[in-house]
Amino acid sequence: MKKVLALLGLTLALSTTALVAKTAGTVNGMIVTVEEANKALAVLTKGKDTWETIPAEGKTQLIQMMAPSKLVSAESKKSLTDKEKEAALSGFWMQKKMSEVKVSDEEAKVVYDKEVAAAKKAKSKQKIPSFDEIKNNIKMQLAQAKVVAKLMKSAKIKVK
Repeated sequence: MKKVLALLGLTLALSTTALVAKTAGTVNGMIVTVEEANKALAVLTKGKDTWETIPAEGKTQLIQMMAPSKLVSAESKKSLTDKEKEAALSGFWMQKKMSEVKVSDEEAKVVYDKEVAAAKKAKSKQKIPSFDEIKNNIKMQLAQAKVVAKLMKSAKIKVK
């Protein structure tokens, strides 16, 4: 029985040490994990440094750089309404999905040419920007339309 208790105590001590070792720092009591720190370092140093390899001064700087996102996250959770959180989450999701959609220059040019033709037919007096000036905006609109179309394809809409 003493051996079992000793083994349990040792296991608990080692697992507690492992948990503490995974904390890189805190911001207003919120934990910044070593994993989070390493992800930030991977971006900042292009994979050259890790939490374990940077000096203490670098660790302090890194936690200070990561602090604003932790603070903004905590404050937004407290002060945004559920409707605002839903809108923010929906917007983020849409941006993420749009970034995954590929739209070619050729697709954008077809839309541009149709818009130019419609403007000429309507005898619009407004200056028409060049394709290169608005290509990225058209591509974003097409990406958004593709995401929405995919969602609508599987939607089951009922009106009562």
